[in-house]
Amino acid sequence: MSDSSSSRLRRPGAAFLLSQLGGHSSRVWSQRLAALGLEPREVMLFRHVALAEGGSQREVARGIGLPDSRIVALVDGMEARGWLERRPSSRDRRSHALHLTEKGRAILRTINEVSLDHEAELLRELSPTEQEELRTLLGRVAASQGLIEGVHPGFADMRADPGAATGESSHGDPPAADADDAGSPG
Repeated sequence: MSDSSSSRLRRPGAAFLLSQLGGHSSRVWSQRLAALGLEPREVMLFRHVALAEGGSQREVARGIGLPDSRIVALVDGMEARGWLERRPSSRDRRSHALHLTEKGRAILRTINEVSLDHEAELLRELSPTEQEELRTLLGRVAASQGLIEGVHPGFADMRADPGAATGESSHGDPPAADADDAGSPG
């Protein structure tokens, strides 16, 4: 066995460490959310509705990389729990705009607190400067891989337009009209 192969066996590479930490972080994050009666896809939807308050279901779905058909069930469930609501769109009467309710905003504040605790626990061995440097480096790596910011790739359709939810299409096109939203409940 060559010296480089032997060294590689003793010390895992960056890709393995990222995968190892990612798997661990996802598992612990899911447990933290389950204790609140939440699951990761709902948190992702909360975040994107909050970032694009009043955006249509289609815009939010495109922004998080889910097919339109998959977001309907998520929205239905969150609406039934009183966390968000569909309102007629002021831009297109055939579509619905998504808005967080007061109850939804309270849940989102709780999610943010849990998120801060989760990150603090995960990065407790790093100084604040090292933590910021790590976020910067990981952000660069994620961007270079074409990942959608704030969306776990396990949930995303990689053909999604990361700017669609906020109206900042990365393809330079305005968000699509929402005729398909007209058939959804609400």
